[in-house]
Amino acid sequence: MKYRTADDLRELLLQEHENIVNKISQEKLDVYLFLQKTFHDTYLPDDTLYQFVFRHFFRLDNPSLTKEFETEYFKLMEEQRTEERPNIVQITKKLYEVKNHKGNPTMQFPLAAAMLHAINPEFPSYDGDVIRAFDFSSTYHLSGFEKKMKRYIEQYQHIFRTYKELIDEESLEPLFTHFDERFPDYHLPKVKKLDLLVSQLGNHLQ
Repeated sequence: MKYRTADDLRELLLQEHENIVNKISQEKLDVYLFLQKTFHDTYLPDDTLYQFVFRHFFRLDNPSLTKEFETEYFKLMEEQRTEERPNIVQITKKLYEVKNHKGNPTMQFPLAAAMLHAINPEFPSYDGDVIRAFDFSSTYHLSGFEKKMKRYIEQYQHIFRTYKELIDEESLEPLFTHFDERFPDYHLPKVKKLDLLVSQLGNHLQ
């Protein structure tokens, strides 16, 4: 599969430098930091406010998903906070086993990635904008859990490797500097800033 590489993303980010940084919304940062702070001080299965904000921010509000799925999701997320190395395959498998409104299992890898990203930004996000930025191929045509999971993991590992290559790229420092100048009171890890930049790039490319 030919996905956008670190070189490809670097070129696109530099081309759209001003547009990308200027269009990142302050609201997005505020909500993200609220979820980060609250996560450390709450018991997720009982915190309906956290769940409400999380559902909207990470697009967990899917009409095909059941209340049982939401309950299982936040229970699983609470369990994962103590794991040194959360296993995204196992998380996706457990979510897959919760049937949707039609009684069918559904592949919810993006929501598994959102869970880990909310716990620790070292785990990349995997939403529609990030998928578009990397030009990832769809998994809809693949049948069965194993085939879909193989494709998702391949793409997720590609994000990891690309971010590792870009995080200390000297040519991208003007973007990080611009980000810090625009949001001087927001102390985010550099990997989260990169995640936001790539996500905004994907939004720009639609």
